[in-house]
Amino acid sequence: MRPPQDNARAIFLIILIFWLATSPDSGPGLIAGPALVKNRIARQREALGVLNGTQWGDFTPRLVDDPPETEIKYLNLTGFREEDGYVWEDLQRFKNRCEEWSTNAVGIPEAAQPVWQNATGVVHGSWQRLNASLPRYHSSYNLSAISPGVSWAGSNSDWGRNVTGPEGKIMVRIEDNEDDETEPEKIDKLVLDKAEIKARQVAGTVNIDDIEGTGSSWEMRLHGVHWPRQGAILLTTTSEKFAGIFGLPHLTARPDFFQTSQALLNRSLDRALEKKEQHTFPNPVEPWSSSLDAPSEAWNPSPHCEYLLYIQIHPLDQDILGVQPSLTGPENVAKAIQDIENELRFPQGTGHRTIPRLQMSAVLFSPDCGFFLETKGPPAFAPADGMHLVGVKQEIFLYSVSHFLLGLAAIIFGQLQLLKMQMRETSTPSTLGRVSFYTCCMMLLADGMLFTGAAAWSFSASTTLLPSLAITCVSLLSMTIETFFLAEIHKVQEPEWRRQERERERQNASMNTTTTTTTTNTTNPPNPRQPPTITTTTTTPIIIPSDQDIDAEIAENETNATLPAPATAGTTTPTAQNLRTQLSNTFGGLLFLGICILFLSLAAASWRPSIRAAYFNTLLFGYLSLWAPQIYRNVHRNCRRALSWQFVIGQSILRLLPIAYFYIVPNNFAFAEPDWTAFSVLAGWLWIQIWILAAQSVLGPRFGVPKGWMPEAWEYHPVLREDNIEAGGLPIGLVSTPSSPTSLERVRTGEEGRKQRNTNTHVIDCAICREILEVPVIKAGSDDPTAGGMSGVLARRAYMVTPCRHIFHSACLEGWMRFRLQCPICREELPPL
Repeated sequence: MRPPQDNARAIFLIILIFWLATSPDSGPGLIAGPALVKNRIARQREALGVLNGTQWGDFTPRLVDDPPETEIKYLNLTGFREEDGYVWEDLQRFKNRCEEWSTNAVGIPEAAQPVWQNATGVVHGSWQRLNASLPRYHSSYNLSAISPGVSWAGSNSDWGRNVTGPEGKIMVRIEDNEDDETEPEKIDKLVLDKAEIKARQVAGTVNIDDIEGTGSSWEMRLHGVHWPRQGAILLTTTSEKFAGIFGLPHLTARPDFFQTSQALLNRSLDRALEKKEQHTFPNPVEPWSSSLDAPSEAWNPSPHCEYLLYIQIHPLDQDILGVQPSLTGPENVAKAIQDIENELRFPQGTGHRTIPRLQMSAVLFSPDCGFFLETKGPPAFAPADGMHLVGVKQEIFLYSVSHFLLGLAAIIFGQLQLLKMQMRETSTPSTLGRVSFYTCCMMLLADGMLFTGAAAWSFSASTTLLPSLAITCVSLLSMTIETFFLAEIHKVQEPEWRRQERERERQNASMNTTTTTTTTNTTNPPNPRQPPTITTTTTTPIIIPSDQDIDAEIAENETNATLPAPATAGTTTPTAQNLRTQLSNTFGGLLFLGICILFLSLAAASWRPSIRAAYFNTLLFGYLSLWAPQIYRNVHRNCRRALSWQFVIGQSILRLLPIAYFYIVPNNFAFAEPDWTAFSVLAGWLWIQIWILAAQSVLGPRFGVPKGWMPEAWEYHPVLREDNIEAGGLPIGLVSTPSSPTSLERVRTGEEGRKQRNTNTHVIDCAICREILEVPVIKAGSDDPTAGGMSGVLARRAYMVTPCRHIFHSACLEGWMRFRLQCPICREELPPL
């Protein structure tokens, strides 16, 4: 056991303070900050005036195939000016693609099929990349001219969110809150219903995985407008170099979309700016910012590609919906959809047996980086290649998350019950000494990280608050009991660690002494005429301590009898304070390791998908190696079994179940793709460890392990031979003659006798159970070819021989040694199993 490292915490604290003190402060300060925010608000007011004073057709940039005499119009908005150099030549191409997406999904606008009126949900799918008409690079723009007065971070380097691969994956999370701004603003429920809402403000979070390109995963926030009746959504990013939300109505494909979105945004943006103008120190973070790390992007933003996202919601599956529009009309279909949405939002117990899935198609256009991203699906692609964007409504998604969290809480509770059962079986020092300290540390580390994640989730959870609190409470209880169990194991095994440490120090001291003696003899050869000097050594009395570390203390006293003790030498017996210090250092190390793994896992979300998958597979492989320390402990102590099979198998299954959910369930809430190969490797490695533990229990912990690899240990199942009588190798009671009443040699005849001609079977009474014990003994001068094989190993498992040469049933002596490491007959100390 390593010595306590009390200075590690202080060093870590100093490094943390130094890092915080030397971190660059990119903010403008308390004086200049409000002035910069007010200037930004003034620019946004001017942009809102441009939006309010324009009409349909005022933004008609030049197209690729337009003749020179074509009339072109641009807007006085950042990114919408001709001199900014954005690829607006493909704007009409983007609008045409949006109309094709809508026509393929719901039909022509005059006879569009009913769709979901509320688009809140999570969808995912695959995309393909198409180049724009003209290429654009980050060197094609002058950011100082596009957005004067803005200090850009890394303007000369490659822009973020730049997708370069031919295809990848995308996930979209739509937040279509019905309490947001709508057009018209106020609805008379006596005249109009929710279906008459023309437009509603909406936001979405998009995650793009550029698997074959940069290998990065880009996450951004977009804001825009949803037209519920048509099922169309138009979202845009907004930054200092692109006033996307202020020019969004001019990016629509229909005049009615322009009118409703212009009226809606004029009102909502004006209220947002008024709210910011009323504060003396306004918040620098914009409500329509596209960066999720908005505080750091407020003062020194990093340039990135801007996006326009058009989404078309698809009609519901008629077979699941149970309403045919050709028979009942589209009005009844819309009514059935509205009933489902009302039941999802306000459950009344009248829901459908199966909720139809949420399906969308999308097209993204980057006007500054010059490319398109289109979801893969019919009619351009076969259904096997993709179905555009497929997912579930937000209510169904949260329902799945809640069920998973409740199941996880039940799994942790099951692990807790197994742990309590195991603690009842390992309640003595003898049984606690068999359990691996590091196996319990791995369990405590995993449950601690789960507790930390559940507690952090509970702070921001609303719908899943109760399930997350259940996980937090159960994992906290499990951590508490595991900490107590780990402390008991540490208290029992700490003398063993000190004994090993003293043995290493003694070996190092003997090596140094040998080297010094050799050097002295070489320098000063002995004088043959000088008579030898006889030194009398007084033996130091041996005092048996109370910590059960008897052998180490005896060896230490014998060493101190010949070697002078240093002046600073003190007692080696640990005090309660030292034990608490060592245990607190262990827990501190586990806490630091858990924090590092949590932060590394959060950072892995932005890594290349292949590297991210390799990281999590490696992390889970290490987590599921929890029985490897116990296997090593069994071999090191020559212990056949330390943990009950209910605990080993139960913990293995329960800890594998949450992993199996993400690896083999196709529609999991994280949208992780099934990976049967990786799961087979993880599960196979876990079961290999269980089979090794089973082999150690049946064949012995050191079966197949070379003798020189591990320290010598007493073999409780030796091969007994009659020619070992003089060496004292046979147990007491087996050396008597066959006519003795306590020993009987069975005489075998026929086929059985021919098979056993090399072995005699002695019979003796077990001193614990007082039952007959049959012991096979090899005759003198004979060899048993099966002694070293499987059959010989299994035959020797019936008896156990102590160092004091007493023999018992294996089950009897193992049960005795669970409570006392003394011979039941002579009270001699027994080596632990």
